[in-house]
Amino acid sequence: MSAQRIDQLELEHRARRRGLPPPVAAVVARVVSETGDDGPRRDEVFDELCGHFEDGLARGRSAGELVLEFGDAALAAELVHEAVRIAPVPEASVLRPRREDPLVSHLVNDLRHAARRLAQRPGFAIIAIFSLALGIGVTTAVFSLVNAVLFRPSIVQSVDEVVDIYEAPEGKGLDPLSNASYADLERGTRSVFSRMAGVRFAAVQVGSGGQGPPVPVEAVTGSYFPLLGLGPELGRLLGPQDDLNPDGHAVVVLGHAYWKQSFGGRREVVGQSLQINGRAYTIVGVVPERYRGNMPLLTPALIAPMSMVNQLDPGETDILRSRSTHGMMVKARLLPGQTLPAARAAVAAVAAELRHQKVGDWDGNDGFRLVPTSDVILFPGADGPLTVVAGLLLSVGGLVLLVICANLASFLLARGLDRRKQIAVQLALGATRGRILSELLSESVLLGLAGGTLGLLVALTLGRLPAAANLPLPLPVSLDLPLDGRVFAFAALVSVVTGILFGLVPALHASTPNLSVTLRDESAGGGQRGRTHLRHGLIVAQVAVSLVLLVGAGLFLRSVRAVQAVDPGFGHDPTGLVQVTFPPNRYPAARRPVEQRLLAARMLQLPGVVAVGMIDNIHLNLVNSQATSVRDPAAPAAAGHEWVDTDYAVVDTGFFSAAGLPLMAGRGFGWLDGPGAGPVAVINEALARRLWPGRDAGGRRLLRGDQEYQVVGVSRTAKIRTLGEDPRPMIYFPIGQSPSMSAWFIARAAPGSDAEAIAAAMLRAVRQTDPNLIVLNSRSMGRHVGVMTLPLRLAALVLGAMAALAVGLAAIGLYGSVSYAVAQRTREMGIRLALGADATMVVRLLMAGGFRLIGWGAVIGIALTLVLTHLVSGLLFGVGAFDPVTILVVLGAMGLVAGVAIWLPARRITRIAPTDALRSEG
Repeated sequence: MSAQRIDQLELEHRARRRGLPPPVAAVVARVVSETGDDGPRRDEVFDELCGHFEDGLARGRSAGELVLEFGDAALAAELVHEAVRIAPVPEASVLRPRREDPLVSHLVNDLRHAARRLAQRPGFAIIAIFSLALGIGVTTAVFSLVNAVLFRPSIVQSVDEVVDIYEAPEGKGLDPLSNASYADLERGTRSVFSRMAGVRFAAVQVGSGGQGPPVPVEAVTGSYFPLLGLGPELGRLLGPQDDLNPDGHAVVVLGHAYWKQSFGGRREVVGQSLQINGRAYTIVGVVPERYRGNMPLLTPALIAPMSMVNQLDPGETDILRSRSTHGMMVKARLLPGQTLPAARAAVAAVAAELRHQKVGDWDGNDGFRLVPTSDVILFPGADGPLTVVAGLLLSVGGLVLLVICANLASFLLARGLDRRKQIAVQLALGATRGRILSELLSESVLLGLAGGTLGLLVALTLGRLPAAANLPLPLPVSLDLPLDGRVFAFAALVSVVTGILFGLVPALHASTPNLSVTLRDESAGGGQRGRTHLRHGLIVAQVAVSLVLLVGAGLFLRSVRAVQAVDPGFGHDPTGLVQVTFPPNRYPAARRPVEQRLLAARMLQLPGVVAVGMIDNIHLNLVNSQATSVRDPAAPAAAGHEWVDTDYAVVDTGFFSAAGLPLMAGRGFGWLDGPGAGPVAVINEALARRLWPGRDAGGRRLLRGDQEYQVVGVSRTAKIRTLGEDPRPMIYFPIGQSPSMSAWFIARAAPGSDAEAIAAAMLRAVRQTDPNLIVLNSRSMGRHVGVMTLPLRLAALVLGAMAALAVGLAAIGLYGSVSYAVAQRTREMGIRLALGADATMVVRLLMAGGFRLIGWGAVIGIALTLVLTHLVSGLLFGVGAFDPVTILVVLGAMGLVAGVAIWLPARRITRIAPTDALRSEG
């Protein structure tokens, strides 16, 4: 008996011991014997074939069906005939006609085999799953943020009938409405709108001890919830009856999350009292869970009537009647049968009447703008840049996933070369290419689903990081990003698509071998050159994408350095800040200035503090800005001396010293600049140059409205709204002539002091003075200014992390590619070494191929960079979209990392003895 026949009988005996029927055992034995494999690979093929047939038998299929399904009928008949001769079985059970399995059965079978194959290579499976988990997790986390901002479901019932309304000052973009303008619109548009509603946002202090952090609150009109079409979770929501008593109807509705967190979700909360800004409010209800507020990420803890807005946001201005205090976001629902053009005509008529009567600052072509609510994301002026940023973030996540896909596809191509003989045997036995593709793709899709499942945990962790990071945000923003159904669907879709993406090309290549060559010789696989080119192409793509991400991260990092180098013009010494509001019900206007000065004096006694001052609206305040118009009353308007728009603030006598803002001419304010003295002002150099270019501004007079002010001093120009702004005009008025209910206390300490400790000591001084004082901010000046750099720092951090991940994956891909090349060329290199070639030359030869891939990737990456960086040029600061320094540094870093990844496997060849290399089959 021949050795091959003995081998087949041994294999058949092993298969029958596993419980396979004789015909099936004969098929397994013949297929495995004819593969020509030895060692572990032979056992792997044997186990895989046995497992395939065992699964079929377990599902109740006959041996004959399985034999017929695996190969063509002639071969199956021959094998079955031989098997019957050895161990007869009932012929009817062997040659029973084949039945087609349902699609789900095939899918489950393929996934089961895929799981078995992955279990046989746990190292590859673990690396692939963790790589995919990182990529899918990061992309899903980014999508959860975009989903929370851009794709959140509308809370408005029949949203296509609702519009948002904004004021449109001539040449100044769009503004939220003032309460007075809202009242005019509400009265003048009843013929086109069935209901109009407004909402304002504020931060308040809750509790009688004043120890808790500020919480977000919405002040809404009584028509707000009826317009949305929302009902209560508990109790009642606010209605028109809550608008009737300005400043005297202290009721509040709890946000759903705040109700759960602070009240444990207790239903008896309705009717209880809650201290807000030192005043008792009665809880009347809880909003439903799906209500997350009017603005994305600004989920309110409390909702109160608009009639109480002056108590919620106390100040010198009566918000309910003011035309200069904007901030009301307004929606209106069209009457049945009314159209958007008719509504625009109605609001235009109201605007024309306001201009005609010269109400407030209405003049020129000031008007209103109507925008369908379904078209508004955050605010019309910000929606465009917001969409660009969201697209950028998703694109970055997609690029990282592409790098991961290229890396895994490269590994699968290498595995396909190892499995090409097994696949060739299956094709020779009659298996269709579709079945082979299904089996191979099931492995990559299974990896994708496993990586996606783990990626959801990564996304959940990343989504909670911003809330735990204590970011220096000016408002209490809800940054905890839950994974809702849309995010789960996105993660599932990305997982499947990613699995198909990195598995399709290797599967196509693996399922089209040259059968005659592959079955004849293990070392000469058909299509090997094409696979090599494809692997190289994948490496080039990884390098190119990594280069794009690295350059992007470098540009934002340089932007951060540039913006941090900007001199804000104040706050150079360690400085603490506390924003304090003196409640009007406890501190009447006559008493308030005295109490403010006493508190400032108490802060001045703190250890290390050398100066204390006050300002009603601090510089670089993202939440609020104050603007007015002034002119030189001595210059005729006809000569071109028109009104100059300028920011303004109210300050006390110690402000300039405490803020470290020097006076360039004249004097600051003194205690004599009070109500009985003549109106005075200090202006900055930018305003002085605008009003009196080339002349001394000291002692001159300026006109604001109908009031003239004498300029007593000129300060250095500081940054007012942003660090990147051009010099902006600024005017300061004395707090003695313009009392303020709310003030930022600024305490400058000696150099070397801890600014955060100073801020904490200031806060304790406020609490000791009166626990019911409203404290909305307490921080160091450095942390306050740091808010301005936060977007750039976050962009640099996100891009840097993703770029590092991409570079690491590209390095792994290069390492694997060169390692594979070394394994394939071991015999060739052994011959070279045996003939006297220098080991260094051999290493250089192997590294040269890797550096060619890096070179092509760098060329393509730089070309892509030149195109893509222009899309983010508007987000950069102090650096252009094309920055040679960044590109050169990135190329050097990329070359170093890639060079190490190439050198490590290449040098291994020098450690192999030439005799061992010559015996290698590579």
